[in-house]
Amino acid sequence: MTISKRTIAAPSPNRPPLKVNVYKFARDAATTLAPLFPYFDAGSIVPCLSVFRGGPGRRYGLFQHFNTVDEVILMFTNPAGLVSVGPKLHMVGAPFDDPEDPENMAIAVITQRLSFDKPHTEEYRFLCEECGRRLFVERFDATPPPRNAGGDEGPPPPFTTVVEGARAAERFNADDETRLCEHCGHQNAPFPVDEWGWETYVGQSRAAETAKAQMQSMRMAAAGTPDAK
Repeated sequence: MTISKRTIAAPSPNRPPLKVNVYKFARDAATTLAPLFPYFDAGSIVPCLSVFRGGPGRRYGLFQHFNTVDEVILMFTNPAGLVSVGPKLHMVGAPFDDPEDPENMAIAVITQRLSFDKPHTEEYRFLCEECGRRLFVERFDATPPPRNAGGDEGPPPPFTTVVEGARAAERFNADDETRLCEHCGHQNAPFPVDEWGWETYVGQSRAAETAKAQMQSMRMAAAGTPDAK
């Protein structure tokens, strides 16, 4: 039997290996789907931290998420160590029954492998609270950019799944007629997007991009670049 020798290529200079402590990261996460590492280009493995906490008056709601790539879930609580692969279309919500109980909390890491050469599509689907029928669907292209397309300068582009989640919730919440179920007549409340932190993530991403642009402008001005303003 011939045994072939395999070697692992050295990492790209603009993609150094990184590590993170999940428990420390959880203290600073601004969204319930917080990427642990800044690599979102083709072929990247993207683990995201998800933290849920119960509390008085807290409401997370439920929605459906569709993803053309698999999502692997590793639970750090309730029960710790459980690993599962969800279906392409799956329900998403707080993983405990009573969101108002401050003793209820959950931490998980949800990981997906972005495609190298295939289209990547995702959907957010908001459902009627009363009968469970579908009220609204937001479908979007999540195909990642080519490998190493971002260059060395940070910050990287924000994670598409979170950005589109904020956009879908904004559209759903803005239209009372969309939230009125044509099947059972129930007027659904706006989706509690603040509890998910998506808008915070989007806003802080914009702030980072603005800061990056200002710093680049200052560098150009200091270097005497004619186009600097």
